[in-house]
Amino acid sequence: MAARSGQKRQPAALTRREKVESRETAILSAAQKIFAARGYGKTTTAEIAAAADVAEGTLYLYYKNKEALGRAVLADFYRRVTENARRGVEKCPATREKLEFLARHHLKNVIRERRIIELVYILEREMDSYEGGQLYQMNRAYVAVFDNVLREGVARGEIDATMTPWITRDIFYGSLEYAMRSMLIRDRQKSLEQVVSELVDLVMRKTSPTEDNHPSFANRTGDAADRVLDAARRLERLLAAQETKGEYK
Repeated sequence: MAARSGQKRQPAALTRREKVESRETAILSAAQKIFAARGYGKTTTAEIAAAADVAEGTLYLYYKNKEALGRAVLADFYRRVTENARRGVEKCPATREKLEFLARHHLKNVIRERRIIELVYILEREMDSYEGGQLYQMNRAYVAVFDNVLREGVARGEIDATMTPWITRDIFYGSLEYAMRSMLIRDRQKSLEQVVSELVDLVMRKTSPTEDNHPSFANRTGDAADRVLDAARRLERLLAAQETKGEYK
């Protein structure tokens, strides 16, 4: 029977599927917020269930354990940052603006949700199974945005065509990871724009043709990548030591 004139229509009851999706979204959202605030290790499924307003037993109907929930949170994080990276790059007309956006986007998201990023190291201890796994695929989708910008820049003549793409990518993201840790430890938030500007300068710098008595650009870039990786490892150990002492929160 049609509703009478002037009578408000009552909202339709949620279907079973909508209820399931609503609860799953609530659990995932609660887990993301608590993991980001307290870290994975200090969070319990009981706390997540309470924050999602469901019984703990109900939580296990959606995620068989805390690890499965952690993986879902990590996958959702990658989905969000990858989609936002793609959208942001599409709005930038020039190569430099695209690279600056990606650098700024990466730094801000990793700093804000660094405890979510920690799930990579906590949940992916078996690195032998990394290639071809879910984390590998998520990383590939994320850095593919940078790879596309790099190819476009080379095609436009704005980036040196002799640069080795994977080395350039590793320097770009390796430098950002190192900078992020330095900014957190030394509280150098104001240096973000300086990091972005100088890193993009490095990527877009034109190189002169190499001479026989000079190392190739690829070799010089490889040396830089090794230094970035070594510095990142040293800093990772420092962070772990500070975490143990309760200095890094």
